[in-house]
Amino acid sequence: MRKSIQFSMMIVLGIPLWAFGFKGEKGMLSSALTRGAITVSPLNLVVQQTVSGRVIGTDGLPLPGVSISVVGSEAATSTNEAGNYSISVQTGATLRFSMIGYASQDIVVSGATLNVTLEASGQSLDEVVVVGYGTMKRSDLTGAVVTADLEAFKEAPNTNILQSIKGTVPGLQIGQTNQAGAEPSIAVRGRNTINGNTAVLIVLDGIIYNGRIGDVNPADIESVNILKDASSKAIYGAQAANGVMLITTRGGKKGKPTISYSTYLASQTPTSDMRLRNAEEKKQIIRDIYYQNSYLAPDYTQPNPDWDFSDTELVPENVRGIEDGTDYDWWGALTNPGFITDHALTIGGGTEKTSYYLSGGFTKQRGFLMNDNYKRNTARINVSTEISEWLTVGANTFGAFTDYSGIYPNMGAMKLTSPFVTPKDENGEYIIYPTGATNIINPFLDAAADNKDLKTRINGTFYGIVKIPQIPGLEYRLNLGNDFLLENYYYGSPYAANLAGAISKSNQQRFDMTFDNILSYENRFGDHGISATLVAGYRRNQFESTLAEGTNVSNISLSYNSLEQAEIQRTSSDAWKETFLYQMGRINYNYRDTYMLTATLRKDGFSGFSRNNKSALFPSVGASWVLSNEPFVSIPNLEYLKLRGTYGVNGNMTTRYSSLARVTTDDASKYVFGDGSGTAMGQSMGSLANDNLSWEKTKGLNVGIDFSLFSNRIGGNIDYYDTETTDLLWNVVIPEITGFPSISSNVGRLKNRGIEIILSTIPVRTDNLEWNVNLNFARNTNKIMSLLGEDKNNDGKEDDLIGSNLFIGKSIGTVYHYQIDGIWQLDDDVMTGYQPGTYRIVDQNEDGKITADQDRVFLGQTEPAYFFGIQSGLTYKNITFRFFINAIQGGKNGYLGANVPANVASTGNFANLNTFNYDLWSVSNPTGKYATGWTVPQINPTPYYSRSFVRLQDVSLAYQFNSSLINRIGLKNLKLNVSGKNLLTFTKWDGWDPETGQGINSDAYPVMKSLNVGLELSL
Repeated sequence: MRKSIQFSMMIVLGIPLWAFGFKGEKGMLSSALTRGAITVSPLNLVVQQTVSGRVIGTDGLPLPGVSISVVGSEAATSTNEAGNYSISVQTGATLRFSMIGYASQDIVVSGATLNVTLEASGQSLDEVVVVGYGTMKRSDLTGAVVTADLEAFKEAPNTNILQSIKGTVPGLQIGQTNQAGAEPSIAVRGRNTINGNTAVLIVLDGIIYNGRIGDVNPADIESVNILKDASSKAIYGAQAANGVMLITTRGGKKGKPTISYSTYLASQTPTSDMRLRNAEEKKQIIRDIYYQNSYLAPDYTQPNPDWDFSDTELVPENVRGIEDGTDYDWWGALTNPGFITDHALTIGGGTEKTSYYLSGGFTKQRGFLMNDNYKRNTARINVSTEISEWLTVGANTFGAFTDYSGIYPNMGAMKLTSPFVTPKDENGEYIIYPTGATNIINPFLDAAADNKDLKTRINGTFYGIVKIPQIPGLEYRLNLGNDFLLENYYYGSPYAANLAGAISKSNQQRFDMTFDNILSYENRFGDHGISATLVAGYRRNQFESTLAEGTNVSNISLSYNSLEQAEIQRTSSDAWKETFLYQMGRINYNYRDTYMLTATLRKDGFSGFSRNNKSALFPSVGASWVLSNEPFVSIPNLEYLKLRGTYGVNGNMTTRYSSLARVTTDDASKYVFGDGSGTAMGQSMGSLANDNLSWEKTKGLNVGIDFSLFSNRIGGNIDYYDTETTDLLWNVVIPEITGFPSISSNVGRLKNRGIEIILSTIPVRTDNLEWNVNLNFARNTNKIMSLLGEDKNNDGKEDDLIGSNLFIGKSIGTVYHYQIDGIWQLDDDVMTGYQPGTYRIVDQNEDGKITADQDRVFLGQTEPAYFFGIQSGLTYKNITFRFFINAIQGGKNGYLGANVPANVASTGNFANLNTFNYDLWSVSNPTGKYATGWTVPQINPTPYYSRSFVRLQDVSLAYQFNSSLINRIGLKNLKLNVSGKNLLTFTKWDGWDPETGQGINSDAYPVMKSLNVGLELSL
């Protein structure tokens, strides 16, 4: 005892022990000190030791570049090309082994040698997956739940996390964006409704989120999981028919603070080379319009020397411009190269009891069109603290402050304005109508408006977790979610309101509140594992807005800040509220990690439904069987094989108040008394009530298989699903004698089915080189099985809704139209009612005339035949090269899009106005693809073309600096990268972009391609 006390005192005083002749048991302490394996520092007992070892994958091959850090310390290193490492640590320290694409491991040091095997995270059966109101191990899943790979596109210039996962998850369709700060559309497994809500349900940190995903900084997002089948979606019942996306933000990890900073700068230009015709090209079009006079008969190939541009319907402004040699580039003047710059700073860390994550971000994007601007500032604070062994509280909060200020020019006016005129007169003032009598307003006038468009979002999720000490595994969680959005839109322009001037201020706010009570239990009894979750919750969404506007403003110098100067002033306001009430129960059973069963029942109530159908039940069940755990399954190189199947019911909601009789206060409701008094405001019925309006219900079956082979070198899953939606929400047309055009009702049935495949492979893995290839494929089809149930023509078959383009036995996107067979030429025997340069329509019944009843046919459908993506990464030492190819294909007659040339219904208008440079038919271009726009045939059909494409969506090259180098300057991580987005698109589609469906005459905006350089560092 005395010797022990003496030893402790000498350590504290920092006195060398051998000075007192103390060696310890058999002299071992003295020997260790002599070797330098243990260091004793003054005033502290800091026993250091060198730990070394080798890190390999599950296939036994070494893993170079694995990061090894000491938890709670700044000490770190990485493995070399042979997978070896060495690091000096304190005895009892915890080492964290992490590498992109592999599941991290925390291991307590217990000796001088520590060898580690890392498992690929994509195939890790122990990986924890967010499934809604809780988490589960991936191996325990029975439904179709997919985790998006965020790391593969970390270097891409994406302002929205949806852009990062676009095309990478089969069954998840994310739309293309073509404006600064735009929010892409989302769909899961195609269409399950005709007229109902098609939005995917977004759940952010456990709370249903109705806001823009673009308001969440991509740097703050930890994971994105997609629930696709009826069983996994059933926990969200009534709002889950269109799929569920679960987004989880980052939290702090135990250890000293880690400060990370990332930035990138990207240039942006259109993926298409579309442009407006220049003066020479436009003059040729004018000659072609008036070919009967501008060319010599009979073949119209030789110019007429006696013809002049003044011998046309050109307005004086255009004639004067031709004579002066004017060639103004409206497209170049109203566009500019775009760019994106982004900065993100994060701080994360924690103690044994408390973890924290703080971040700030700034994003600025300038679009291709003038004034298409977007700025975003974000701030986030996520904190969690364990107050006691049984109580944990926390909060996930963020603020997003976005600025869309600026009015970009009207594309419709810009594409029509002639190159023979200029925007300003000799005094430098804008010309209101540059092409005179055509009444096309100067597109610069829109851009000259004074505009402020600001949005402020404050979001907070606050929670408390209570562990019941007497019952291990029993836990109660309280969630309180709040989302507040404030929007301010201010506008002032002297050119608006027919040049009388208009000013306005619009302020609106939305507040969403969610209150969840979650009781969960999880435990294991020998071979049996059980978990259960009960949820009772309440949601309330409310909105209000106020608009004040005025026209005829004599002095607009104060713009929208002086509305009282308007001679005509108007005010309006709006408000609404909707509420939800729900309960859910889910139970999971696991026997020997081989047989799993999941059962869910949810009850939803929504204020928007009728008094007789306020609530509905949504049940589901799922089961899985891990065959690879069975002793009778012995297949060489097969590591994991699981069969699973689910069946359940999900719902779809109507819009608020749709079941009620609503009143309106429009102008038709006003009454003027005949006694000379003023106009009285009135109210009138605007819609009929339907006390039986109920929920759409989608019943779905999903069967799947998960597999892994050759030490996780090959893995993936296959899913097949078949769903049917009944009680479709539809506005049924009713007799006009009722005084109303339609009533909200439940009608019809819709089928939806498809197949999805994910294949992950690692063809090469050596000491210095690793190559991975991931493939995904999806096919989805839908079919209308029933509509109104009417047979008005008494043919024994249910009637189609031809006016709504809905046909029983066909898809929702069926194209029913005239079949085009080329273009009428000069020497053709042109059908009566048509002219050379117009489309030749196939006379289906050969009766010598074209009619809608007899000559329209089914041309195909707008839905794609299939989707596929190829993602690959090649890592050599510290260099990583990645690319992703995204493709949508229509097959024989799918993924069709209307591509209509300009048609302004008269030769004069077409001569005076401009168009894009598409392949237009004319006497000088008789092989042109598109019909003329200056002749109006008896029937002018819409041409449809395939939108199929293959796109090099993402490509990146990154260099990770060696830790041995950057540690000297105090950094834990340093990476440089360059990347490109949408660099190549292979398609036969003409126009801005096949994916957006914007064609040769579209008023939409181009999709952008980007080149990017970025930096990431942490300390």
